[in-house]
Amino acid sequence: MRKNTPESTSARREEIVSGCEKLYQHKSFKEITLKDIGKETSFSRPTIYNYFQTKEEIFLALFQREYDC
Repeated sequence: MRKNTPESTSARREEIVSGCEKLYQHKSFKEITLKDIGKETSFSRPTIYNYFQTKEEIFLALFQREYDC
């Protein structure tokens, strides 16, 4: 089993947030599910839970990324 590096963890979190961002352009917050985000990314829904505990946490990361830019 390979070990996750901080860089790979960060890249995976970023992929999840970017997938959420794509969905958010066409759907509302309430319409987006973790299953939808999984389909948009290369991760299954259970894998997403390794990086974010809730959908709200993903949106907070998205808004934080937009705020920081």
